[in-house]
Amino acid sequence: RSDKAELAYITSREEWKILSSMPEESLNIYVGIPFCPSRCEYCSFISSDISCHMDRLVNYEAALEREIELISKSIKRPISSVYVGGGTPTVFEEREFAALLDSIYSNIRITPECEVTVEAGRPDTITRGKLEAMRDHGITRICINPQTMNDKTLRVIGRAHSVEQVFRAYELAREIGIGHINMDVIAGLP
Repeated sequence: RSDKAELAYITSREEWKILSSMPEESLNIYVGIPFCPSRCEYCSFISSDISCHMDRLVNYEAALEREIELISKSIKRPISSVYVGGGTPTVFEEREFAALLDSIYSNIRITPECEVTVEAGRPDTITRGKLEAMRDHGITRICINPQTMNDKTLRVIGRAHSVEQVFRAYELAREIGIGHINMDVIAGLP
């Protein structure tokens, strides 16, 4: 769709302004997980509804581990940030999710100044075990993205969680000790 292409162009242009202001020697790493529990009506990301690809998750995680290991050997610059996004990275089962974090932290030289963010995204994919894995690895920020705090709108846009699940996920993250939590809300949803 041309409107999504235009939005992607505008976003990249604005992102370039931010990136060009950063020190040239720093590096930002994005680890992409192109799977979600369902496809949101508004989404412009390249991602797939996991219900069609459950059998691929374990293999995808294993391939990501191999790629991280291979690529990490060529990283020579200091790392400013690592962003584990998607899709919804917390769509993995707890064991695979922890293994992905293990791979990132054992292969990439993450300093105390480095911000590491996990796009927890969907409240219905967040579990105590995944939050504990994030805390134990030293994740500095997570994103819990309700997109709206209206249950009817959530159903209309294709999200399978409730507003109550948003509150529970947030409270659990705080209880476990996650200090920085970002929450996205989108204006103008149907």
